[in-house]
Amino acid sequence: MDIEKTILVVDDDREVRSVVSVVLRRHGFKTLEAENGSDALTLAAARTPDLIISDVMMDNMNGFMLREMLQKDPATAGIPMILMTGAAGNAGAWETDKNVTYLRKPIGMETLVNEVLKKLFPNRADRKSASKR
Repeated sequence: MDIEKTILVVDDDREVRSVVSVVLRRHGFKTLEAENGSDALTLAAARTPDLIISDVMMDNMNGFMLREMLQKDPATAGIPMILMTGAAGNAGAWETDKNVTYLRKPIGMETLVNEVLKKLFPNRADRKSASKR
């Protein structure tokens, strides 16, 4: 089974991007990074990642707007997302979108990796195999 997956990490905080990327690489994933939604949209169209992890609150284009724009392009519409935010409130319609997981910050890295595995490997046996990397 090929478990090499590419994950696009989007956050306007360089430190958060870096930490998340390092943790994901340690688990065997390839990572791409973008500091805002516009850059992420360009990268997603060019590289078609297997998953996008994005902060919600960003300048230029927030995580919700990014999801909306990705949905408009058939090439990127099916990319699953994990949206992260420290803001209180309701994710609204995104909470019912099976392709989007909504996490509130602070997020432990173990929790994030578990959510990544659930998104990328919905079959429990595949998820177990991938987590051993």
